[in-house]
Amino acid sequence: MTYRRFPKVGILADCRTHLILAAVPGRGPGPDHFHFKQILREALARRSLGTVAADAGYDAEWVHRHARDDHGLVTLIPPLIGRPTDKPPSTPYRRQMRTYFKRPPERRQYGQRWQVETVISMIKRRLGETLNTHSFHRQNRSLHLKVITHNLMIVRRVVVFYRAGQG
Repeated sequence: MTYRRFPKVGILADCRTHLILAAVPGRGPGPDHFHFKQILREALARRSLGTVAADAGYDAEWVHRHARDDHGLVTLIPPLIGRPTDKPPSTPYRRQMRTYFKRPPERRQYGQRWQVETVISMIKRRLGETLNTHSFHRQNRSLHLKVITHNLMIVRRVVVFYRAGQG
């Protein structure tokens, strides 16, 4: 089986404002958790965080340990990586996540993770989902440019609507 390589970007976004706090471009297909330390470091340099909600692509015990033990953050990541089984995960943070995700949905904060999917949808809808470059370096620059443009569009919209409310 052959796989086609494609550009992809991992983002950490603020769920309240939809601003992208950090973006790490790369090549797909592949696991997401490899760039977790870099994306978290970039986001924490811009803003303090309390909770990080991520999809199952970031499910690894070292991700939980890095965020919780090194930075004092709460992580919400579904423990879905690996072969399906009825046994609890063998590592403490992943076992804790399994207990957390057995709660009723209305008692979980994880629902806010879909705000990141909204951000990705906003970028694709407003700025297009294709890149007009071929080299890896230029694709990375194009992805960063889309992220910066997205943030500028949000900031500009907030400023315009803030001024309109004053008049």
